[in-house]
Amino acid sequence: MRSKRLKWQSRSRLQRSLVSLVLMLFILFFGNYAQAQDPPQYGTPYASVPDTRDITIYQVNIRAFSSGSNLPGVTARLDNIKALGTNVLYLMPVFPVGTDSRSKIASSTSPYSIKDFKAVGAEYGSLADLRALVDGAHSRGMAVILDWVVNQTSWDHPWITQHPDWYVRDGNGNIQQLANFQDVAALNMYNTNVRAAMIDAMRYWIFAANIDGFRCDFANNAPIAEFWTPVISNLRGITNRKLIMFAEGDRPTNFQAGFDLNFGDKWYYDALRPVIKDGASVSNIQNTTNTEYQYATGSQQVVRYTGNHDSNGDGTPLESNQLGSQAGVMAGFVVSAYMRGVPFVYNGQEVAFNTRIPWPWDGVNVNWSGNTAVTAEFTKVIGFRNTSTAIRRGTMTNYSDNDVCAFTKVSGTEKVVVLTNMRNSARNYIIPSALAGTYKDAYTGTTVTLTNGATRSLSAYQYLVLTNANVGTVAVTSVSVSPASETLTVNATRQLVATISPSNASNQNVSWTSSNTAVATVNVTGLVTAVGAGSAVITVTTQDGNKTATSTITVQSTGGGGITYYQIRNRWQSNTYLYDAGNGQVKYGTAANTAAYQWERRDIGGGFYVLKNRATGNLMHVENQNGSVQNTTADLTWWSAHWTLPSTGDGWFRIENRWKPEQKIHLENLLGYAQYSNAQNGWHSAMWQFVNPVIVP
Repeated sequence: MRSKRLKWQSRSRLQRSLVSLVLMLFILFFGNYAQAQDPPQYGTPYASVPDTRDITIYQVNIRAFSSGSNLPGVTARLDNIKALGTNVLYLMPVFPVGTDSRSKIASSTSPYSIKDFKAVGAEYGSLADLRALVDGAHSRGMAVILDWVVNQTSWDHPWITQHPDWYVRDGNGNIQQLANFQDVAALNMYNTNVRAAMIDAMRYWIFAANIDGFRCDFANNAPIAEFWTPVISNLRGITNRKLIMFAEGDRPTNFQAGFDLNFGDKWYYDALRPVIKDGASVSNIQNTTNTEYQYATGSQQVVRYTGNHDSNGDGTPLESNQLGSQAGVMAGFVVSAYMRGVPFVYNGQEVAFNTRIPWPWDGVNVNWSGNTAVTAEFTKVIGFRNTSTAIRRGTMTNYSDNDVCAFTKVSGTEKVVVLTNMRNSARNYIIPSALAGTYKDAYTGTTVTLTNGATRSLSAYQYLVLTNANVGTVAVTSVSVSPASETLTVNATRQLVATISPSNASNQNVSWTSSNTAVATVNVTGLVTAVGAGSAVITVTTQDGNKTATSTITVQSTGGGGITYYQIRNRWQSNTYLYDAGNGQVKYGTAANTAAYQWERRDIGGGFYVLKNRATGNLMHVENQNGSVQNTTADLTWWSAHWTLPSTGDGWFRIENRWKPEQKIHLENLLGYAQYSNAQNGWHSAMWQFVNPVIVP
């Protein structure tokens, strides 16, 4: 040994350096290669993993699913799961859990306190049992994803002693728990060795059990650039694999890491539950959707649940602190499944199982002999989604009011209308022109006609799903226009309304033209703008049958600079008008007989207007962003005092701010003053008419 050492020492420094470098590279390359070697591929990679937009997820809590609390118990009910219409099976953790006193702090150790990331826990069965389950799911047309725990281990995991530097430690070197979860030790998610170990273990299950992706627990905790992006990139590099990567987190930027799916915690806690349980405005649904999808691109989706293992521990979906009733659950499920996102069923929901399964999710088994009528209802809702391209992939347009979630989904020629009463009592919904037409009930095939302006009554939590598929064409027989004549002053506008007969005609599209654009112009919605003195005939023409009707517009000069003032009337609160209260606020009232109720609608170009009060000369604006519409001596250059007036297409307008384009003037909360917010387009409280013009020289 010594002579060899001497020989080594006698070599030149350069030689020693070169040999050291080669040896280091050899160890690094081949050592890592052996460590990261994937196991042989079990089975054939599943070729029918669904497109993200087509997924319906079924969550399995293995401990509660069957009397045996094991994987064979899940395999035995695969036919039942498939019969619901689901196509992705999500298994809660299947791994061995810690057994020491710090990890096991309840009746059982939490399934999220992992002791070995590359084994099946004995309580659940064996690797052979997991493979049998995956094979059975694949043969029935379902992909399988595993619940993956990346942020923590049990306190008796081998890494605790082998690699203490892989954990989050305090200044004294003590390993810390994860957040407020005392039963698990927090891994350092910035540590590259942790990342490599996680990649190695995740790849193991793709090869060893032929699984199709992962639901990644507490995904918000791990950093995107340092952890998730390289992890997902590595997994996607596996050839002949389409993987589902599902982030259990509501961080919108998870999409930027490459996740296909994000979890709808915001959906449930900010929208669905407040709307159904607390009576919050249905506008929360669209507002939350906008937030959830702000970083989503392509086919990326949000998973929208009405219950899962976490929420179930606090109360089943049927309890009053959650959604309150089966009817409320189904109303929420229809909106979750049809509006925008991936529907999600937690085991037992399909039989209305109403027993809590609290953390650590043991001690309770689902009673599968429950409410089979509920099973049929879930199957019906999911089944139509599976057959409708419009529902799964179509463009959504929102027509909701405060109580009814109303929207259309359109793909090509297919159109689906969804009306869902989100209240536990009957509500009326006024049909907008965009929803008018004849449809088939998606579930019964019954013919249903929606008439523009008609009132549709919906019972408590009732949902109505209508489709134009397999509906015979109803031809247009005539069209009329209102008003048939109108006298305007220069720069004034008037909304013309076309009425097609019959009201259930299949093609409701029309076009508008003016006989003299030097006198009056008309846009695609029928909004007429007076240009110069004279007369013009406005013609509406139906796309189906070229039926026509006309309105004669007479334009008068203002007589040397006269100003036209209007009263601004609300649609929801009839005979209610905006006025300058004299205290800096715009309020509303019915005694519209003073100059305080009169407003100049001044065109400042570019499609923008200022609204100037006749009594005070003040301008309407939202400069102070205090929730109420203000009226003060604003500067004409303020964008907060500039407004657009988009037409609703049926004689009304929205008043939308230039500075804050999402903000519209409305009376939704009846606070005594005019409000502004991101009101939904279908709110009648946010629709206005400029009426009773008065010309003042």
